[in-house]
Amino acid sequence: MIIGIDPGAKGGLCLMTDRGAVVETISLTGLKEKEVAFALAKWSEVCDTEPAVFIEKVGYIRGDGAGGSFTFGAVFGLLRGIVLGLGWTPRYVYPMMWQSALSCLSGGNKNVTKRMAISLFPEYHALRPRGIVHDIADSMLIAEYGRRHLEKLRREE
Repeated sequence: MIIGIDPGAKGGLCLMTDRGAVVETISLTGLKEKEVAFALAKWSEVCDTEPAVFIEKVGYIRGDGAGGSFTFGAVFGLLRGIVLGLGWTPRYVYPMMWQSALSCLSGGNKNVTKRMAISLFPEYHALRPRGIVHDIADSMLIAEYGRRHLEKLRREE
């Protein structure tokens, strides 16, 4: 199993099989810390082995201000702590890495990554009442990047 994490306050989580099927997504918008911890703990019960966890690592965002940076850092730290607490090894990936690999350089425009997620996962988009929304799109693409990256490493062995 592969987990993609977009750690923004309006980010999301994605659980994906090694074959690229999206099992579940969770929007972080409005969730309390305990709810995030319970959701990831539930996923640990579903995974037979340690999942490959890919967390987006973002530095300072121009125009975000001190408050925005603090909030982002707090959410990132919370998610990192939960992942480590579950005994999983986080792998950090910069936006430029996963966006380049998936040909969806956004330049900050979330519609670019949302469209890519919809094009890669049309069945999942059709199943959801609101379809794939901004909150979960990046986490899905981060998980897909992780899946492809691991597949490439396996072929090189």
